[in-house]
Amino acid sequence: MLFSSLAMSDYATLKKALIKKALLLSLAAACIFLALNLKSAAKGIALGSIFSVVEFKLMALRLERRFVRQGGRDYFGLIGRYFLLAIPLIVALKLPSINFFATVGGIFAVKAAIFYHVLISNRHLSMNPEDTPS
Repeated sequence: MLFSSLAMSDYATLKKALIKKALLLSLAAACIFLALNLKSAAKGIALGSIFSVVEFKLMALRLERRFVRQGGRDYFGLIGRYFLLAIPLIVALKLPSINFFATVGGIFAVKAAIFYHVLISNRHLSMNPEDTPS
């Protein structure tokens, strides 16, 4: 039971770190678009990233429930999460003040944060001092 609680605390820490990185990445992109006077793109990034984080939290909740209960009924599975991700796309298509392509980019915010975390952020932690280029 001790291993399970330690693994769940590491999992919660990783989940929070990924959400923070996704939101910071989206904030940076939105600020760049605002600096370039592209307000519709900034709105699209914000809308897509918010729904991306909500989808990630639902996926994480589903995973936690699966480990705790070993099965059970899942009422908001994969299809429900796809419908959730369709909401910002439909809103971006209907409203001309929100850029559709930026919304798609915002939906990939959590995936980009995972990519950053796995390939770039942890790379310098795993390198030995003698492995660093001179």
